[in-house]
Amino acid sequence: MSEAISTRSEVKGNDAKAGRLKFANIGRYTLVLTLIVIIVLTAIGNPRFLSTNNLLNILFQVSALGIVAFGQTILLVSAGLDLSVGAMLSVAGIVTALTIAATGSVLLGVLAGLATGLVIGAINGMLVATNRATPFIITLGMMTFLQGVAIIISGGSPVNGTGGLFDFIGFGSLATIPYPVYVMAIVLVVVFFLLRNSVLGRYAFAIGGNEEAARLSGIPIARIKIALYAINGLIVGVAAVVLTGILDSALPNMGTGYELRAIAAVVIGGTPLVGGRGTVLGTLGGVLLLGLVSNSMNLLGIGANYQSAVLGLIITAAVILQRPR
Repeated sequence: MSEAISTRSEVKGNDAKAGRLKFANIGRYTLVLTLIVIIVLTAIGNPRFLSTNNLLNILFQVSALGIVAFGQTILLVSAGLDLSVGAMLSVAGIVTALTIAATGSVLLGVLAGLATGLVIGAINGMLVATNRATPFIITLGMMTFLQGVAIIISGGSPVNGTGGLFDFIGFGSLATIPYPVYVMAIVLVVVFFLLRNSVLGRYAFAIGGNEEAARLSGIPIARIKIALYAINGLIVGVAAVVLTGILDSALPNMGTGYELRAIAAVVIGGTPLVGGRGTVLGTLGGVLLLGLVSNSMNLLGIGANYQSAVLGLIITAAVILQRPR
């Protein structure tokens, strides 16, 4: 009798696992199908959509968002979250621009921007590791704080004088491909191998899957969280340097909205907010989907209000197609 009950339990467990995998596959196929439909319909409506210049322009436009989203993926697979990445991007960008303006050195400016992101990310990690509040609340508070810092250190005005960085990032290209696209690709590869081929990545998935079980298995939860948030901050610093170079200036609000769009791209790409699974390649698909939708609607003459509505529907559908573990 007990053997029969055990067998039925195993069958139910296997069925549940198969159901989860089937649902995950549906989400991935839906993303791919949506991308294809957008491409075909826009190409029919405006043949310029498939031109090399336009496709490179899409990649150029989403480069900073993609970099931020890749860092957010690291956190979400570990059941973490960082709502301060937009404000962090603004602060790191302003520090980059101020350093270049003060020293005349692009290298020092870049290093200052990266260090700013790394330090803020590490602070976020230390606060989250205390477990006294959820990452949502902690990073929401940090977002508000950093928004104020950005205004204070910039004087509420754009910080100009990044000519060298602008010449390289804003105008630079290799084999007709803009440099920001290369930077996005490099960050993508680094994050991919970090999540799939490193101890830190395995720990991130373990913590996201079941933090208590990970703690009982001997994983140093606090140290791993600090490391993950620090890496995310460093990646945001990279995005800040890229965006500052593209804009040829740093604005106190230039990162506004990046936190929500980055999370949207990660979720659309198949990484659930509850953590435990996900892939940076899926995030890339989510980033491209957001970029394609915006570009397609611009080419088809659709207003910004409708763009927001469509993006909202896509994000909602992506969440619905996900199934909790």
